[in-house]
Amino acid sequence: MMEAIRKYKDKSHIFVKSKFEKEDGAGWLLLQQLIIAPMSLITTVLLAKVLSITDYGFYKYILSVYGIVAVTGLSGFYNIASLNMQRGEDEFFHLGFKYRRILRWIPVLVSIIISAYYFIMGNNFLGTLFLITIFSHLFVDLYDFYMVAVSGRGHYKLHSLLAVINYFVSFFPPILVAYLTQNLYFVFITLFFCQFLFRIFAFHYVKKKLNLQNKNILNELSKERENNYKKESLALSFNGALGNLSVNGSSAIVFNRLGAEANAIYSLAITFADFIYGIVSAPLAKATLIFSRMTRDKVSNTEKIKLANSLSRKYFWFALLAMLATMATLPFVYKFLFAKYLFSYKFAVVYSLSILSIAFYPAYQYLYEIRKIKLLNTIQISTLVLGLASLFFSAMYFGLWGAIIVAIILRFANNVISTILIRIKK
Repeated sequence: MMEAIRKYKDKSHIFVKSKFEKEDGAGWLLLQQLIIAPMSLITTVLLAKVLSITDYGFYKYILSVYGIVAVTGLSGFYNIASLNMQRGEDEFFHLGFKYRRILRWIPVLVSIIISAYYFIMGNNFLGTLFLITIFSHLFVDLYDFYMVAVSGRGHYKLHSLLAVINYFVSFFPPILVAYLTQNLYFVFITLFFCQFLFRIFAFHYVKKKLNLQNKNILNELSKERENNYKKESLALSFNGALGNLSVNGSSAIVFNRLGAEANAIYSLAITFADFIYGIVSAPLAKATLIFSRMTRDKVSNTEKIKLANSLSRKYFWFALLAMLATMATLPFVYKFLFAKYLFSYKFAVVYSLSILSIAFYPAYQYLYEIRKIKLLNTIQISTLVLGLASLFFSAMYFGLWGAIIVAIILRFANNVISTILIRIKK
């Protein structure tokens, strides 16, 4: 018996150790999420308690519109650079950053237009807030490019460490400012300034640590490869924009159809399921890297599909248990942490169904890595148009319940369709 226990402990030790090695990294990704996700929830708890329901609704609206505006900066140049680095092509780090510096001016101009619109309409409050976001589009998002290097090289430990530090530096000072001032202007100024200080430091630190300071390798890049990079990046930017609109567009519609208070309730309701979703799905972040390495090693797509299906079956049970636990816990969470929101806990319980969508995500990752961008765009356009149109009318006729049901459907749509497609192909 003791010998069996010893062998089991040895195997368990080897298994756990493997999850923290560079080639796997799932342990670091999970540890990162286990730290950040609770902190994110604490941030939500503190801001929701410190700010009034209406101010919290405005806060979430600004962040939603900020996310929508950010897509005009064409995030595909960021993502394709990371994917190419995963295949060992480091020159795309420098090429991607060059385009990032140019493209950041697009969201700046869009923010100026939005700000001007609110000033013209007499809403100086929102007009000023959107002026403040210009600083973030210019500098904060630019230096976030360090994540391309750490994810592209597969440095999970460094990735996790920087992500955790970034979270603490970025969000706790704004919470303190919110508590002391109750002023959203100061909250956003503090948020963006703290993010900028950390990211510019992290950018230069990562470049030096990973030896990415040699820009001359760009000279080795052929015109054809650069053109392919631009083509793939534009297609993926469109894909990212669709996904972004699906998330942030929902909140913007709820705000404009039902008001700031309803948006606060809606945002809080989806926070808890998204918190659990982030923890359970964190190790899946390695799947894209694994698919990329399989491509590099010329492994067949059939084997990749087998891996995607295996991950789906495995994560279905994790997601199911997480969903049931979340549903059982939420009434108590609202009672003890959000007394003023207690009347709305039912929305959060129902939205917890969305956690099950994790099980269908590996198929989407597979299609993403093999660059089926046009196919993914077609799927997302269809679900986005139908989803946001449904949200608009369901919010109008069924209020928050309509918005929650549509949000659940949108969470599942792309992943489920991707899973069906690869199963048919198989």
